[in-house]
Amino acid sequence: MENLNDLFNLQVEDLAEQKVAKSDDLFKPTAEKGKEGVYSALVKFIPWHENPKKSVMSKWSCWLEDPLTNKGRYIDCPSTVGKKSVLQDMYWKLKKSNSVAEQKIAQVFSRRRVFASIVQIISDKNAPENEGKLMIWKYGVKVHNKIQEQMQPEYGQPHIPYDLFDGKLFHLKITKVSGFNNYDNSKFLDERKSIMIDGKDNWSKTPEDMEVIISYLKENSPNLSSYDYREWDADTIGHVNTVISNTVPNGQIVSTVDSNAKAPSPMDSIAGKTKLKAELKTTEAKTSTLDDFSDLEDLDSNFDDDLYAGL
Repeated sequence: MENLNDLFNLQVEDLAEQKVAKSDDLFKPTAEKGKEGVYSALVKFIPWHENPKKSVMSKWSCWLEDPLTNKGRYIDCPSTVGKKSVLQDMYWKLKKSNSVAEQKIAQVFSRRRVFASIVQIISDKNAPENEGKLMIWKYGVKVHNKIQEQMQPEYGQPHIPYDLFDGKLFHLKITKVSGFNNYDNSKFLDERKSIMIDGKDNWSKTPEDMEVIISYLKENSPNLSSYDYREWDADTIGHVNTVISNTVPNGQIVSTVDSNAKAPSPMDSIAGKTKLKAELKTTEAKTSTLDDFSDLEDLDSNFDDDLYAGL
């Protein structure tokens, strides 16, 4: 009903351009940033005030790098919204190839599931300047599963970590295992707290308190929608086609998004493939150290591609 009322009570600020999330809005903990190789902090999950039902942004993402120019970017996989994905077509066709070399090249098109939520930093001795702030935290499957276990427990009563008044605090503890960030020791505590505003963390569901909270969230929440799935534009399509053309051996399994897209010359592709083969052994390690994925559980290498297994 509130959304319907908004239709008849539009304000100038309601139609203002949304701010884009900045790098300062990102919470990026890693084991390397922690004391003695362990990052420990307390955070509280916060709902997205503009659309509480999308307090967890979830999508499949793939890092695609052109082997000729070494220019890469993250591409949102269309499978996120149930659409056929040329990225996954390429992955499975190469993965099922009889050629060992092509099976390795499949890694180029592998996707991983990423999540993003707003958290309030309750305690962080590694970066005390962030305490009290609302920040966007991108995390992987392991943390997501811990959240789901709270909301859909095998035993006991369900708990919503995003509850502004009664949500449990999350003890984030990142260690290094086999060279990767590991979140196995992270867990929800029994301690429950309301959102913290100006040092106060015992708010209640009174009209006065809720008005203060809403005002605080509107003023201080980073733009979580920046991390929602984005449809491909012409530039994205062009990048995907270029990477495919420069990566797939001899054009045997070429599949592009737009048949009118300009592809590099065969000689360029050959040169790219030669360079790619030399880099295949380091592809996995290189991917795991990319800045945008540095806070994810890199040991989660199972891409959950059952949907495409039959291709």
